Amino acid sequence: MKKIKFILTLFITITLFNCSNDNDSSGNTQDFNYNQGNSVNRNFHGLVLDTSGNPVSNATVTIGSSTVQTNNKGLFVINNASVKERFAYIKVSKTGFIDGSRVVVPTNGDNRINIMLLPVTVTATITTGAPSQVSLPNGSTVKFNGDFKDVNGNAYSGSVQVGLYHLKPSDNYLNEIMPGSLLGSSTNGNAQVLGTLGMLHVDLRGSSGQKLNITSPSEISLEIDATQLSNAPASIPLWSFDEATGIWKEEGSASKVGTKYVGNVSHFSWWNCDISFNLANLTINIQNAAGQPIAGLKSKLTRSIFSWQGQNYTNTLGQSSGVVPANETLTLELFDFCGNVVYTANIGPFSAGSINVLPNIVLSQSVINTITVSGVLKTCSGNNVTNGVVNLYNNSTSPTNFFANQSVLVTNGTFSFTYNFCGTTQQFRVVGDDFSALQTTGDIYFTATSPTTDIGILSTCNTTTEFITYQLDNNPTKYVISNINAGNNGSGFQVISQGSPFFFLASQSINSVGTYTNNFGMEIEGANPNQITGFSNINTVQLIISNYGSVGGYIDFTFNGTFTDSTGNHTISGTGHVIRDF
Repeated sequence: MKKIKFILTLFITITLFNCSNDNDSSGNTQDFNYNQGNSVNRNFHGLVLDTSGNPVSNATVTIGSSTVQTNNKGLFVINNASVKERFAYIKVSKTGFIDGSRVVVPTNGDNRINIMLLPVTVTATITTGAPSQVSLPNGSTVKFNGDFKDVNGNAYSGSVQVGLYHLKPSDNYLNEIMPGSLLGSSTNGNAQVLGTLGMLHVDLRGSSGQKLNITSPSEISLEIDATQLSNAPASIPLWSFDEATGIWKEEGSASKVGTKYVGNVSHFSWWNCDISFNLANLTINIQNAAGQPIAGLKSKLTRSIFSWQGQNYTNTLGQSSGVVPANETLTLELFDFCGNVVYTANIGPFSAGSINVLPNIVLSQSVINTITVSGVLKTCSGNNVTNGVVNLYNNSTSPTNFFANQSVLVTNGTFSFTYNFCGTTQQFRVVGDDFSALQTTGDIYFTATSPTTDIGILSTCNTTTEFITYQLDNNPTKYVISNINAGNNGSGFQVISQGSPFFFLASQSINSVGTYTNNFGMEIEGANPNQITGFSNINTVQLIISNYGSVGGYIDFTFNGTFTDSTGNHTISGTGHVIRDF
């Protein structure tokens, strides 16, 4: 017996402009003059990956007092989390990884969070009681005086495993790896937007794996990114990340020595070499020509000096919010799902401390191809999923972009968002997750039709691997989840279920991906248990096969249209995700 499996994935929200935006929530108080706003409840969902792009399962995700675990796809959902209007702090931890976090300006829509966790690694092993130096291949180093302590402040003696990680501003996944955001508190308590020239994480562990820290200052030396070397100032503030509050705090400075910044630090966590700016709050709204919000659109803001930039993705409301440098003219760029620039404009300057909402930015269909995708996510028993998320993946997306998908939370089973396509194909796949039942769908392939694509009902049944759903007229949707045989038997293509509800689809001319009309036949179990409905020649039913795998792989298809039989005129629609048996 073959069985259905459905995944509802999660992703599409807006954080703040990541290199200079993001704010925290969880009731933290911070001794600096950033207005976090009032307490509000917001919805979050996200993806946690390792640096190879693999999902991190069973990671603990915390937002304020709310805590959940990621599923086997690295996904999580937290609804109605108590945060601040302009500050939400999301923390992620798992044994074997360095703690990750994100600070965002949450919106009313679905707030999507992408986090990449660094594995705990050993760069070198040193011994207490004597000075030592640990270096990375790029030249970044840390000099230790030999004195260490445990988390309780007790002196430690023995071997010390040292793990160094240098995060460069040019790294592709800077925004996903770095902790918090680039929101900082200066020595005089002023809230600042930071422009990084490099970050260093130092992990110290004793012989039993316990966390350690230093008791006397250490010298750190960070290699300056080649793209920033010519403009790097002679002296730059050092900032340490406060894991309790999600804020970078100014602590000392570093001097430019050759191609490196060198400075002394009194403890270890993340350290950051940053220039800083006064900040303003900014929200942008992106729509298509029909006035529909465009979800998952990448936005990037750039400052001309030191290549400061911040990036974010629009949520299902087409919004992106964050903190940006004040009193600066910034360049705003919008990118489609394939990374092509579809909009450019200069914006600002914005006065320090101000809250700004730009007029709606409208992108025409000729500039960006948008299609509204909607459907319903159900449990395996046919009820609407109430705690789930749907991910949509564009098959044109480069596989090297681990976070290149769009996601949306379901509302009592329903989901809808306006998606931007690019490339020569409009094929996409959908995955859904039910977080209450811990059930999921498999990858299901569709071909988009403009301006809207209703992908119908998706079912989350973790005990099955294939399914067929269909609806005749306004009758209840039928589910076929077992005894399905599909493939090409030599005389033609066919899909048939051997039990109830009955389903049969056949054609002598179908053997590949494509769109078909009037060259296939179908019979289904109709509104009455014994009623079998077959197509006549009077029909507009269209069959779209979007995936035609080899034996053992999947065949994905959808069908919809009208037909006439002996009982009158009817409408029909359905979806199939079946294993090819022959």
